[in-house]
Amino acid sequence: MEYETKVHPGLKVFFGYTLYKAGIIFRSMMESKHLHKYDLAAPDCGILYVLHTGSVVNQLTLGQELGIDKATIVKLIDKLEGYKLVKRDVDPTDRRSKLVSLTAKGALIIEKVRLVRTELETEVFQQFSKEDEAQLRRLVPQFLEALMNVKN
Repeated sequence: MEYETKVHPGLKVFFGYTLYKAGIIFRSMMESKHLHKYDLAAPDCGILYVLHTGSVVNQLTLGQELGIDKATIVKLIDKLEGYKLVKRDVDPTDRRSKLVSLTAKGALIIEKVRLVRTELETEVFQQFSKEDEAQLRRLVPQFLEALMNVKN
């Protein structure tokens, strides 16, 4: 399947541009090839992945950790709760706060998503040497961390 994302050849020399375009294309491939089966988008999966670590967090903290504003995180959790992928419970230490956790169905779905993500990564990385793949997997998170440490 072709993904209609224009990439100007003259701009490929700019690291930020190519990284941005790669992210858009990868997300588009994940969503159109796989996530549409579950009516999920990348932000939904981000929430499910965080909760899959065993975390039970309040929705405000979850939004902050993912960089999602309050109104949007509530809408996303509403959607996931409607699909019975997550559940909300009242925080016993603060009745105003809602704790969000993954359901068994949510754990099953996120495992399926993990498998298709791995499959897509494998397909892409077949074009790389094992050494280049390992280096890219090491350097991109390191680059992200370096960006986050730059003072504005």
